[in-house]
Amino acid sequence: MATNYIGAGTFLANTTVTAFLGVVLSSNRGVGLATSTACDGYAITDAASGDYVSVAFLTNNGTLKGTMAAAPVTVGDTIYLASSGQVSTTGTVTIGKALTTTSTTGAVIEFLPKNI
Repeated sequence: MATNYIGAGTFLANTTVTAFLGVVLSSNRGVGLATSTACDGYAITDAASGDYVSVAFLTNNGTLKGTMAAAPVTVGDTIYLASSGQVSTTGTVTIGKALTTTSTTGAVIEFLPKNI
């Protein structure tokens, strides 16, 4: 049976996941931290390995929140995938546009996901 998620979905955390970090789906219907080349959505709750985590998908309508790997970032900057599920203003895989300005590394920012 096919599953159609409208909004967030709940998945098994294959590793410890912190809210606002990117995640990728795995073959066990779980999620792990995103890499600098792959991301399916962003965790909206914290979860220990083996617990369940809520995930907002990149294809959802609306904005998402992500954790900055390095600052600064300014509203309108292009946001890229970074390592360990974070986002950055440099990289190769575009994830969206920043809607927050900050000069703090590790800050949670709001962004508009790129149409994928």
